[in-house]
Amino acid sequence: MRPTRRCAVAVRLLAALATATALTLPAAAQVNTESMRVGAEEPGWASTIDLSSSLQRGNTEREVLGAGARVQYAWMHADGTSDPGEVESTDGEEAPDRPTSVVFLTSNYSFTRLNDNRFVNNALSHLRFIREHSARFSYEVFGQHQFNEFTRLEQRLLFGGGGRFQVLEAPRAEVFLGTGYMLERETLDLPAELSDARRSEHHRSTNYLTVRYNSRDERLRLVETLYFQTRFDRVEDYRVLSETSFEIQLLRRLALAINLNVAHDSEPPTGVKETDVVLSNSLRYSF
Repeated sequence: MRPTRRCAVAVRLLAALATATALTLPAAAQVNTESMRVGAEEPGWASTIDLSSSLQRGNTEREVLGAGARVQYAWMHADGTSDPGEVESTDGEEAPDRPTSVVFLTSNYSFTRLNDNRFVNNALSHLRFIREHSARFSYEVFGQHQFNEFTRLEQRLLFGGGGRFQVLEAPRAEVFLGTGYMLERETLDLPAELSDARRSEHHRSTNYLTVRYNSRDERLRLVETLYFQTRFDRVEDYRVLSETSFEIQLLRRLALAINLNVAHDSEPPTGVKETDVVLSNSLRYSF
C-alpha cells in the first residue's frame, strides 16, 4: 500500500528530528534481540548492519562510536510443517507458510572516549535458535557473551532456553510471553579493597513480555520488551530491563532505529548505580 503524501512528510520530519537527536546522545552496547528476531518470512540468509556515533563538547566531553551486525538463517522442514512427519500442528491449527526454524547471531560494540582521554569499551554478542512447534508456541535455546567497562563487568556468559507463547496476533500487532532458565557466570573488574565477590555463578529464571506494532504502510515499527530475571536461590537478587525500539523506514533497505533501554539491577557491584537509562540512535541497513 502506497503511503499518502501527508504520511510521507510526517515520516521525513520524524527522521530529521531523530537524526538531530542522535548527534547529542550516546550509543549503547545493548542489543534488543526481540526487535530483530522475528521477520523471517522467507527461508534463507538475512543480515543487518547498524552504525552510530555521537559527539558532546562543553562541560562534558565525550565521543562515542558504535557498530552492530546481525546474521540470520531461516529454514522449513521438508514437508513445510513445524513438526516433521505431521501435516498439521499438534493443536489442530494449519501448518505455517513461513520458516519454522531460525538461528541468528547479533553483536554490538561501543567505544567511548571521555574527558581525560580515558577509553571505555562495551560489547555484547547473542546467539539464539528458535524452533516453531505450533502456530502459537516455539521453543528456543540461547547463549550470550558480554562485557561493559562502565559497570565493571569484565565478562558475563549466559546459557539457557525456554518456551515462547503467542498471546495475540492481529494484522499490525503481536504480543508474546516467554519464560525459561539460564545459567549465568560473571567476572567483575573490582579494586582490591572491595569485598565483593569477583567471580560468581547463578541459576536464574528469565521471563519477558514483547509487544510489536507496525503502521499500516509498514514504514514505522515499534517493539517494546520487558525482561525480568531473578535468581532461584535468592529472589531479591533480580534484574529488570525495558527495551523500546522505534524504527523508521527511510528507504527500501535503510532505516533509522531509535532505542531506549532502562536497566535495573537490585544488587549491582559496589560503586555502580542500580539503574541505567540509555537512549541510542543508529542507521540500519538490511540485505
